[in-house]
Amino acid sequence: MAESSARLIRGRILHTRIAAAFLILLLLFQYPLLPSQGVLRGLLETAGYALLIACVLGRVWCSAYIGGRKKRDLVASGPFSIVRNPLYVFSFLGVIGIGLVSGTVTLLVALPVLFAVYYRVVVAREEAVLTEKFGEAYRAYCRAVPRWVPNFRLWREAAEPVVEPRFVFNTMRDSVWFFVALPAFQSIEWLHEQGILPTLLRLP
Repeated sequence: MAESSARLIRGRILHTRIAAAFLILLLLFQYPLLPSQGVLRGLLETAGYALLIACVLGRVWCSAYIGGRKKRDLVASGPFSIVRNPLYVFSFLGVIGIGLVSGTVTLLVALPVLFAVYYRVVVAREEAVLTEKFGEAYRAYCRAVPRWVPNFRLWREAAEPVVEPRFVFNTMRDSVWFFVALPAFQSIEWLHEQGILPTLLRLP
C-alpha cells in the first residue's frame, strides 16, 4: 500500500516536471498575438493572478487538514468534506490562472484540458489505493462527497483539527512556483521584443 502511494506520487511529480519543461520550451519561442500593453491583456493578467493567489492559499489551507495524515487517516473534514480532491481543484484554478497570464487563448484552453485529462487518470488510481486501504469507509465517503465540484452544504469541521506546520510550510514552498508565472511570461516577452529570443510562432 505504502509503495503504491509512493509510486503514484513519484509519477505525478515526474510528469508535472516534464510538462513544465515542455511549457517553458514552448514559451521561449512563441509570442502571443494579444498586445502586452493592452487593456484586455491587463484584465486577463489581473484575473489570472487572482486565481493564482486563490490556488496557493487554497492548497495551503488544504494542507493544514491533510498534511502528514494522508497515508494513515481518511480525512473528511474542512475542504475535504465538500469535495474529495480539493488540492487538485485549487491546482486547476492555478492552471487556468497561468493560461490567463500567458496572454494566449491557446494555452488558456489547452492547459486546463490537459490537466483535466491527466488528473482524471491520477485520481482514479489514487481512489483505487484508498479504497483498498480504507474499504467501506472510503466508499461511503465517495458516495457522499463529490469528486470535483464542491458542495458547500456538506461542510463539516473537525472536532480537533490537527495541523503539522512542516507540511503546511512544504506546501507553501511548492506552491510559490505558481507566482513565478506572471514575471516569467513578462520576462520572456521582453526578451522577444528586444530580439534576444527568436519568435518561431505566434499563438492566438
